[in-house]
Amino acid sequence: MSNIGWRAAPRLSLLVPEIIALLGGIVSAVIIALPVNTFLDFIPYETVIVAPFVEEIAKSTGVLFLAVNYPSALSDKTRGLILGGLAGLGFAFTENLFYASIPGTDVVARALLPVPMHVMASGVAAMGFVYLAQDRLRITEPHRYGGESSFRLRNVASLLVVAVVIHAQFNMLSYFGYLGSSLGLMLAGFIYYRLGRSLPEDLQFFTVPGPLKLLGSSVRVRVLKAPFPSAPVRGAEAAAEQRTYCIMCGRCIPPNRRSCEWCGEPRLQTERPV
Repeated sequence: MSNIGWRAAPRLSLLVPEIIALLGGIVSAVIIALPVNTFLDFIPYETVIVAPFVEEIAKSTGVLFLAVNYPSALSDKTRGLILGGLAGLGFAFTENLFYASIPGTDVVARALLPVPMHVMASGVAAMGFVYLAQDRLRITEPHRYGGESSFRLRNVASLLVVAVVIHAQFNMLSYFGYLGSSLGLMLAGFIYYRLGRSLPEDLQFFTVPGPLKLLGSSVRVRVLKAPFPSAPVRGAEAAAEQRTYCIMCGRCIPPNRRSCEWCGEPRLQTERPV
């Protein structure tokens, strides 16, 4: 998509955003997550109730810094997944170093199970910060189909809540040993895959239907509603915009078809938001 109409924003050199996201995960583990989790350790089931919120917010500090100060570094869904994943990787690396110093810790299991979970959860959360970055760019040119991009806090919060749910279910199932942790990792991977395939690359004109509906659509393998522009659209352009994405395979379903031509998943009846 063209950058015409976007406010000129400062840009960082190659790989600098990736380094900032990675360092944000590393530093936040030391100065935010570990002290707060230790302080709140008296809460029953703290690793399920408190830790996911604390850690997902802490891991996002580097990505949040980029979204506010260098929004061009967080331009689309893929950039959110990459930078968020690096933040989770840095956090998991630091956390594992801490646990490795505790006698009796299974270092191999911690490297194989929590690390990919942190990467996936942070990637989902970072997709929410794409909305914040796009708002900082202050889009002034209407979408080519007539809609105008707008920042919605619900979009950011919904994806952050989904990341917390991914993290919390993994921590809860980890109480059942390696089998539970493996199941939790598979569930996290399932949701991560569905969201990564079904959400459009350009998130600025897509309104997240809330965390529960987003999770429900992923788990039930439903068709996810496509973004609709905010301004009235007519003719062939309206038909092009009124489409859905198959959450089974991620491909676009044309308005004249009742199911996905690739995998056969039936199309849901959708209504244009008011």
